[in-house]
Amino acid sequence: MMSGGGIWFVLILILFGILAIAGFVYLVISLIDMWKAYSRNQDQTALLFFIISIIGVFISGSFISYVLAIIFYWNRSRGKSWLGIGLILVSIVLAIIGIIALLSFGYDMNNIENMNFDEPMMDQDYNY
Repeated sequence: MMSGGGIWFVLILILFGILAIAGFVYLVISLIDMWKAYSRNQDQTALLFFIISIIGVFISGSFISYVLAIIFYWNRSRGKSWLGIGLILVSIVLAIIGIIALLSFGYDMNNIENMNFDEPMMDQDYNY
């Protein structure tokens, strides 16, 4: 049986998973739309956004790709642009809630020197 805090933590993890899948789908759809815009109209800006988005996935964890997708969609499809802004805002809010949940469970993110990374259970190194 989980405590009330544990249930909220699992719920936050599930929401992170849903957000990750939605963000991945948004990113793939934006890349397809960028490629279609380039192949249909020879739009050099769309090709540049496409290339930078693919590189950005590996460099910044897709944040640059989200920003470029929002810029790409701004004059083309305002709804998809607002969807990208919403995904970024929801991810920021969930990250803050996740950090608060971790701190409420007693994880001390500043106490690196007392952690023993060689042992699988690092909880025993904390003095609760």
